[in-house]
Parts: sequence; C-alpha cells; structure tokens
Amino acid sequence: MNKGYEVINYGALPLSSGDSLPTLDGASTTVPADGVLPARAYTEDVSFSLSGAYDETDMWYVTDEYRERLFHVKQFVKPSWLRIDVRIPKSVTQGRFQRDKVVTGVDKDFGFRRGVFEVVHLPKIHYGYRYCNETNLNVYTFVKFIYAEYIVEIPRNSDLIFRVLSKQYPSYWLTLPIVVYDPIVAEGLKDTYGIEGFTVYRSDQRSEAIREYEKLLEEVMV
Repeated sequence: MNKGYEVINYGALPLSSGDSLPTLDGASTTVPADGVLPARAYTEDVSFSLSGAYDETDMWYVTDEYRERLFHVKQFVKPSWLRIDVRIPKSVTQGRFQRDKVVTGVDKDFGFRRGVFEVVHLPKIHYGYRYCNETNLNVYTFVKFIYAEYIVEIPRNSDLIFRVLSKQYPSYWLTLPIVVYDPIVAEGLKDTYGIEGFTVYRSDQRSEAIREYEKLLEEVMV
C-alpha cells in the first residue's frame, strides 16, 4: 500500500517541556523544551501518535483483525549518534549478554543501535522505543520513517515454507530483537495468525520440517 509515498517526516521525538527523564548518572532531569533530549538523559517507552489511527497514541499498532497487514518500518533519528533500542512489548527490555547475566540497552554501555532502527511491527503488540543522549549537550531531535504497509498472508505450501526458512528461496531476512519471549508476544501471534511461527530446521531435516509445517498450517487463521 502507498507505493511511492513511504516517507513520513514525523518531526521531533514526542518529548514535552517539563517531562522528567532518568539519566545515565542515576539521577533525573527535566526536558527543557518540546522535542529536546537533555544531556545524559534517556527515555522510557516512546510511541508515536497519529490522529485517526486505530490507536491514536501508537501509529504502528493494529489489532489481530489486521492480520493481512504488516508494517515494516525504518526509523532515522537526528542527531544520528543518539542511542536507540526497542522493547517488545513495552516495558520488557530485550538486550541480554551471557544468557541473562547482564541486561543491556540504551542506558548501558552496549546493546543498542545508533541513528537508524529497522523493525517489523507485529499486530496486537505495543512496541516501546527508547532513546539516549550520552553527551553533555541538550539536543533537538528529529525522526523520519520510511515504511511499507504490506498486504501479507502465510504461505499454504509447506515445501515453500521450508525452502524459505532454509534459505533455498530468495527472501528478505530481518531479525526481531526479542530475547525475552514475553506472553504478550506469544498471545499476539496466536490471536493474529493462529500459530506462533515455524521452527527453523537444517536443510537435511526436510521430512521432519514438512510434517510439523503441515500440522501448523491446519491452525493458521485465514
């Protein structure tokens, strides 16, 4: 949908003057003006509002009734050195090191990206973006989205699914940053598609994979 009109110059991050934000130094600070990320500060779960959207507080959120739609979103943030991560769902920090020994993210020394973030927004799940300004300067922010609203369906051919997942069929791969498989994610997938997904098998496990995929396809929602 909207081929040729995929760019949204959204504007500043939704930060309001007077908001209180945590800092990397363990204290808190105040947003000095709308759209300004203070020095050494980071945000908690940020979502982007859009008047008229299904959920006007979160423009990328849709319910399981939109199972034939999928948002693929590339987000570009200025200044381009700002740290970015995403929590899927909101409030669940996904960054981990050494299994679950160390939690990472924008408020830590690693476990984040800078300036650009690409993700697929699954239906019935609210995502929470976080941003961090590690410098000693207050900075005005700007966000641009390049997005695709895909019309999608789950393939009904188990052999095709196997060939895609074993990388024998041309496809675009994007890994969601999900380490903690929260029940909200599992419920969102099942309510939307009827299943949570397909296991990735080795290329020499075709028969085992096909058997499982055939069973799962019986549960897929149309």
